[in-house]
Amino acid sequence: MKSRSFGTGYTSRPSGPRFRSAGDHSSLELLSDNDGSVVFGWVADGVLFTRFMGGLNAETGYIYATRLSSLVGPAQSIIFFCDSSELKNYDLLARSAFARVILSSRRKFTSLVMLTWAEGPSPTSRALAASLGEPIELLTSVNAFEARLARQAPLVSRKLDPKTWVTVDRATASAR
Repeated sequence: MKSRSFGTGYTSRPSGPRFRSAGDHSSLELLSDNDGSVVFGWVADGVLFTRFMGGLNAETGYIYATRLSSLVGPAQSIIFFCDSSELKNYDLLARSAFARVILSSRRKFTSLVMLTWAEGPSPTSRALAASLGEPIELLTSVNAFEARLARQAPLVSRKLDPKTWVTVDRATASAR
């Protein structure tokens, strides 16, 4: 796994995972399965963050999209940072669910910044970016992505500490 100045992994707290209560917006949410994980949530006022790690299957993608939609719904203006540099594979249904959430509220997204693989954006990354529309930036440098994120969310390092993440109850999240 790549070392990151903002967090090194997705291990749970020593006392076991916490589960999100309805009003808890202080921590990022962790949604994981046997394929991989996604961490997401608000890192500052109006700044929404997502990091994909490993694989994203259809079920987890749907649950993530459902939760993302509930976060986006009441917001007026959103700067969105998405780290997909550690995404190994994804189900097309998961990708479609994600794209539908963004597109259904596209006017709220004043900026989309996506970190892709260091080797450069793949054709599918470029196609996703094109479908999401402007303004969108595809970055390949972890340092550039983190610097940009830190400018928008100065206290982001606290939020990206895996010890503060809360595990999403999959059954409750998918029922919403």
